Amino acid sequence: MFTEPKNMPERVYRADLHIHSVLSPCAERDMLPHCIILEALEKHLDIIAITDHNSCENVQVTISLGEQFGVWVIPGMEVETREEIHFLTYFPTYQRVLSFYQVLQQFFQPIPLDENLWGEEWVIGAAGQIVEKKKELLTFPLSLTVEELYQLVVIQDGIIIPSHVDRSVYSIIGVLGFLPPYPPFPVLEISSALATSNARAKLKLNNCRLVRFSDAHALPQVGLVYTEFRMDRPCWVEFKKAINQMEGRDFFPQE
Repeated sequence: MFTEPKNMPERVYRADLHIHSVLSPCAERDMLPHCIILEALEKHLDIIAITDHNSCENVQVTISLGEQFGVWVIPGMEVETREEIHFLTYFPTYQRVLSFYQVLQQFFQPIPLDENLWGEEWVIGAAGQIVEKKKELLTFPLSLTVEELYQLVVIQDGIIIPSHVDRSVYSIIGVLGFLPPYPPFPVLEISSALATSNARAKLKLNNCRLVRFSDAHALPQVGLVYTEFRMDRPCWVEFKKAINQMEGRDFFPQE
């Protein structure tokens, strides 16, 4: 008869780990770090991640706000590779994501930001003020491959998950037509548009573990879909165990 491991955590934490702030030009202007944290509380989220396009410059202020209000903010970014594929990347500390971001600078292609076309890109300070308006577009493919990105994330002890694999554009399956055997991506994100069971059948993902996050670009979208993580407490060590389904830690995407 099956019995649960003795160290099986009793607590489940609700997480939305794909949220864009006003640093992403495609996000609404209400996606300020302060507003995102308050919306997360309203939606009963325990964990969030700010995953702006190719940048982490609004992560630190959101982490600080999360600490004040009891929301764990995982340092993250959504990175676009040369193949025009989006990946969610997560790191154990702000210093790790900052080091990663600094390395990425060598792969940037300076493109002037057309605010009429894309919108503005704001870096926000601790008091909620705009401290910088970016002049170059952040939403573009970097000049590094999927394999190169994977290695850069691993070097920083990070976690990398292909974004919204059920979409026809900006997804690893949509662009390549299949899920490559290398680098290994045992966990995939599906979008809010498709239920987990439908994604498995449609994309033949029976052997893959799936997460669902909101990919929020406006406040009402925050927490619209989420994934629950079974962990002892909200911290990086426990999160990594849950992603790898170790020692009774696990995760369950909302259907």
